[in-house]
Amino acid sequence: MNIKKFPFGKLTKEQEILFYSAILALAIILFGLILSLLFENINILLNSFIFAIFAFVLPFFLYRYIHFLEIKDCEKYLPIFLDDLKEAKKSGISFPEAIRSCRGDYGKLNKYVDKLKKDISWGISIDSALKHMQKSLSESRILSRSISTLLETYRSGGNIENILETLINSLLKIMESEKYRKSIMQQHVFMMYGIFFMFIGLIIALGNFLIPMISNIGGTETGVGSVQLKANSPCLACYDPFCYGLCGYYNTIGNMFGFGEPNSLSVYYKSLFFTMILIQGFFTGIIAGQISAKSWIEGAKHGMIMVLLGLFIIIMANFVGLF
Repeated sequence: MNIKKFPFGKLTKEQEILFYSAILALAIILFGLILSLLFENINILLNSFIFAIFAFVLPFFLYRYIHFLEIKDCEKYLPIFLDDLKEAKKSGISFPEAIRSCRGDYGKLNKYVDKLKKDISWGISIDSALKHMQKSLSESRILSRSISTLLETYRSGGNIENILETLINSLLKIMESEKYRKSIMQQHVFMMYGIFFMFIGLIIALGNFLIPMISNIGGTETGVGSVQLKANSPCLACYDPFCYGLCGYYNTIGNMFGFGEPNSLSVYYKSLFFTMILIQGFFTGIIAGQISAKSWIEGAKHGMIMVLLGLFIIIMANFVGLF
């Protein structure tokens, strides 16, 4: 694990990314505060909070997602490495020498194989070297269990070539079944994206047609004609802290995206619908990732894509007057 020394202690790579992301987010907020004071526009500060959130979250997510892709690539090339190890062992050399003689192209797995070779060259025991490799790849059950099997194979001795052949065949079957499952589940992922877009369309229709309709709840006849009654925002009847906080949130969202005047019916419902889209998009993406890859990082990827799509569509729809 990559660890760097800071004046106040040591940070892992992930903690380092979070540290610098937090500094960037604070810098964006400070810059937004300065601009909002210069131009006397609170919206600049509010919008800077959105950019700050993305500046804090995206670097860590990208780092984790790149690492996730690296692990998947290692799984793909592991059978090739084991096959080269099996062929080298057939030549009659020792197990450590067989590992050191593997010089094929193993994609992202190369750096872990090279580290394993260096550990063996420096006199570290096979047990310790393989355990270190297993720990580095512990996020993948396929890699972790395969290396554990490799370690037990070395300890037990016997016909290592046959055991490696069985392990390779098992890995290929597992990967083939995973590939087939993912291709089948991909249809469900597309379906969930379609449902999410339909949900956005329904929300836009509600914002465009329902809000104006319920704004005028009817009329009453008087001696001089009819009086039109206007529906008021529920925020005008707030009497508890929770209601005040919720309406404050709705007014902030409405101010940021231009949904209308504070405490108006338009701001109340548009901010509510907007929040529903963000929540729906994120958790739909999480489910889509679990369905397609059984991974939270894949789910976070789909969740962020849906949130950004929902955000963009609603902003554009509001800009052209459709929401």
